Amino acid sequence: MLQFLGRGSAFSDEHNSAFFIEDNELVLIDCPATSYQKVKKMNWEQYDNIYILITHTHGDHSGGVGTMLQYVWFVSYMKKKVTVVTPSEAVKEDLLLLLMRVEGCEKEWFNIVTADELDKKWLISAIPTSHVEPLEGKCFGYHLKVNGIDVVYTGDTATLEPFIPLLKKGSYFYTEAAYHKSNVHIYLKDSLPEFLKLAEKGVSVYLMHLDVEEEIIKMIDGTQLELAELYENSEV
Repeated sequence: MLQFLGRGSAFSDEHNSAFFIEDNELVLIDCPATSYQKVKKMNWEQYDNIYILITHTHGDHSGGVGTMLQYVWFVSYMKKKVTVVTPSEAVKEDLLLLLMRVEGCEKEWFNIVTADELDKKWLISAIPTSHVEPLEGKCFGYHLKVNGIDVVYTGDTATLEPFIPLLKKGSYFYTEAAYHKSNVHIYLKDSLPEFLKLAEKGVSVYLMHLDVEEEIIKMIDGTQLELAELYENSEV
């Protein structure tokens, strides 16, 4: 299922980012700078296409996108382009401003489309959610079908409401979980009963975007909940 290049929150050493491989295509979910460094060490040249799904434009989720675009374009001798997938037109406009006006990327280095424009069997839809006020209406999760398995990925969110109706027995649910309470992230202490109910119903629940991993491990010890699986480089 999903493998994670990092599962930490904004101030962690390794920021949250996942990937999967299907039909010889590499699909990243978000691309912070810490993930770019790991993708460099993967055998990425073997894949026919590379996609980056963007959840929102906070730096710990999109800070490595520009460098990734340049790296793939030039290291492949201008034979490969990353396709950036934004969850909405508004996020697309913001990301283009960042990539082209701030980071100096050029149009020929990459493709960029919205989730609605992308026709891939692994992408069902982008899911609007709430996270922080300055990015209101511009934060999303994703509903995916990864190698035939139903996957729901929250991204950064302050609520589980958009995601719970999508979950069913056999679903894989990747949800953020915070040890510290705030009004912009899922507070694990409050959400733990809901996660346990989902697990009892046959949903595989994986926690990501962790702020204090060692404490979260203690909180889920003895339950069916798991931490998101970290990627170990073995020539993927």
